[in-house]
Amino acid sequence: MHGFLTKFVRMRNLIIITSVVFIAIVVTSYVYFSNLEKKDQFWQEGGEIADVDTSAADATAQHAVPLWTFDLNAEPANEPAVFLLNDAHRFVLVQDAYHILYAVSANGEKLWNAQLPGAIIGKIHQLPDSSLLFTTAERLYRIDNEGDPLPGFSLQLPQRATESGATPAYENNGDVRINVQAGNRILSFDGRGKRLQIRSNRANLANAGIDEYPPQNSPVDSLPTGCGPLSYYGPLVGNEANYLLCGKDDDRRLYCYRYD
Repeated sequence: MHGFLTKFVRMRNLIIITSVVFIAIVVTSYVYFSNLEKKDQFWQEGGEIADVDTSAADATAQHAVPLWTFDLNAEPANEPAVFLLNDAHRFVLVQDAYHILYAVSANGEKLWNAQLPGAIIGKIHQLPDSSLLFTTAERLYRIDNEGDPLPGFSLQLPQRATESGATPAYENNGDVRINVQAGNRILSFDGRGKRLQIRSNRANLANAGIDEYPPQNSPVDSLPTGCGPLSYYGPLVGNEANYLLCGKDDDRRLYCYRYD
């Protein structure tokens, strides 16, 4: 009886070992031939290895994750604009739908913000002294790049600003003159906000400042998902690379991507 049990145990162990080996062979064969099928997809008819174009995938990966995002109180209401902070650094100005103007550093940190009474009309201009000039429909502003008003500003406009808003120009003696379009009229002020009695029309409007870094044509074929028309594409840190600043639909953030 003891001998019969011994033979039975040996046979059972042999069956188990054989089954395990068979399963391992089946699994190994499946993995091998599956990988072989995948490798065949990279071969051309002539037997040479085909070049796999990874540029689109690399571009998607590069642009899929923003360098930083900045939280706003509402969605952006105008295009972000880039200005000089000092000789070595630049910063971003953007206004949201609640009329809050934000100054953001090149690495996405808040420098300051200011509540304005309305939307900025036209563009923001930076003058040679680095001050920033802009207007809402009712008030004219000239501030330094730390957000503090210059003497004489802000000031109430005698007539609502329209279309191009405020633009800087220069007199023959080098003094700045600020022109504000108000319908068919041009309201003129000196650099300290004093009203100038100058008969002006639209032909007298002339930019004269260092201005913001002008946005370039953005790479529309590879824009991140959701980036709308309110965007800036151009230099932000140094001159060796371009960046994309954009707001997205129904999103209370400003996104920054690097585009080499």
